[in-house]
Amino acid sequence: MTEAVRSIIVDIARCTGCVTCSKACPTKAIRVRENLAQVKHELCIDCGECARVCPHEAARSVTTPPSDLGKFKVTVAIPSITLYAQFGKDVHPGQVLKALERIGFDRAYDLSWMCELVAGATDAFLAESRGPWPAISVTCPAITRMVQLRYPDLIPHLVPVESARELAAKMLRRKLASELSVEPHEVGLFFITPCVAIMHAILSPAGLEQSYFDGAISIAELYGPLLHAIKEAPEDDVRTHEISPQGLLWAMSGGEIAGLRASSTLTVRGVEDTQYVFDRIESGTLRNVDFIEAYICPDGCISGGLTVEGRYRAARTIQHLSRQLAGQRPVKEETLRTLLRQNFFDFEKEIEARPVRPLASSLREAIALRHQRDALLERLPGKNCAACGAPNCETFAEDILRGESVVADCVFIRIEQLEKAVREQGGTPRPAAGAGLTTLPPRGSSA
Repeated sequence: MTEAVRSIIVDIARCTGCVTCSKACPTKAIRVRENLAQVKHELCIDCGECARVCPHEAARSVTTPPSDLGKFKVTVAIPSITLYAQFGKDVHPGQVLKALERIGFDRAYDLSWMCELVAGATDAFLAESRGPWPAISVTCPAITRMVQLRYPDLIPHLVPVESARELAAKMLRRKLASELSVEPHEVGLFFITPCVAIMHAILSPAGLEQSYFDGAISIAELYGPLLHAIKEAPEDDVRTHEISPQGLLWAMSGGEIAGLRASSTLTVRGVEDTQYVFDRIESGTLRNVDFIEAYICPDGCISGGLTVEGRYRAARTIQHLSRQLAGQRPVKEETLRTLLRQNFFDFEKEIEARPVRPLASSLREAIALRHQRDALLERLPGKNCAACGAPNCETFAEDILRGESVVADCVFIRIEQLEKAVREQGGTPRPAAGAGLTTLPPRGSSA
C-alpha cells in the first residue's frame, strides 16, 4: 500500500461545489474549483469532517474491499471495540467475534485486552517521564496527523506508546505464523474500523516503518452480514472469550483515561475543542495537566463516520457490557512488566512533522511574501464566504501567492472590477444588492 492510495474521495456525480466541506475542514485541505471539491491530500488528516458535513454525501470514505481477503492463506479480523456497541446490550462481544468467523474470516481476536495493556504502559511512561507536559495520546490517528501538520511543536508531547490495534496485530502475526506454519506475509490482518482515519494510518502509519495490518474494512459494510450471523448463531460457546471490561471503555471518549492511575488528566473531543486545547498547550497554559486523551470525533470512536448505531445508544451499550463483565480478571502485572522490558510498546521510529510545501525558500523571500499577503488581505473583503473556493480570505491569499488562484476569483473583487469597467465606458454600474429598491413617497407629497 502506498501514500498514493487515498482514503477520502469526492464523488463527482454528487458534488455541487457548495463549499460546506471547504469551510468545515480543520486543516484547510479542500478547495472548490469549477464547482467541484478538490482535496489537497498533503494537508488532509483524514478526520472525515468533510463526509460528516456534506449535505449531498459526495465526500466518501475508501476502505479495503472484502475481496482482498482472497489474497491470503489465513485471514484474521481484529475489530475495533466500537463494533461491540453496534448490536445492543444483549449481544456479548464473543458473539460478535464468532460472527466474524462465520461470515468469512478464519480467526477473529478481541482488542480490549491490548487496550488494558497499553493503559499500563502509558502509566509507566507518565511515571518516568520528565515532560514536556501534558502528554498527548496517540490512540486517534487523526489527532496524531493534526499534530504533525498543524502543531509540529507538540510532537514531543505525543506518548511514545504504539496504538493498541497495531500492537495486537504485531503480536498476532508472529503468533499465528508460528502456530499455523505459514509465512508471516501469508497471514492477512484486517481491522474492522469505525472511521476513515484508521484506514490512512494503515496506508501511511506514524511511528512505524509499515503497518502490521493489511487493510481496514468498514463497520457499516459488515454490519448486515454480521447481524444475520449473530441472529442465526447459537450462544453456547461465545463466553469462552475473555474480554477486558476496562478495555471496552476505549470505544468512547473518557475510556482511555478511566484505566490510568494518573489523576491529572483531560479528555477533549471534536475538531474545534481539540484545536482550542492544543492552542492552549502551545501557549503554555496547560502545564498542570499530565495526560490528554483526544479524539477528532465528537464522542470518540463510537461516533466514527463508518458506524451504524447512534453514538448515545452505543455509549450505553458499552457501559452496560463493561459492567456486565466486571468480574473478568485484569491483565497480569507480570505480563505488562515483561513486555515493557522487551520494549514491546515502543515506536519503531520517531514521529515527524509532515512536510508541507512552504510559500518561501528563504527568510528574505518569506518576509517579502508576507508583505504581499498582508497587502492582498487589505484588498480582500474579509467576509470568509468561501465563494472563491478557499475556506477563508487568508487561505485564498496564500493560494494566490502559490499561483493556484487569481485575485479575480473573489466574487466581490470581480463585481468591483466590472463596475469600474462599466464606469470607464460611460455606462451605469449595476446597483448593489438591495440598492435602488422602489420605495413609497412620503405621505402627502406630490410625487
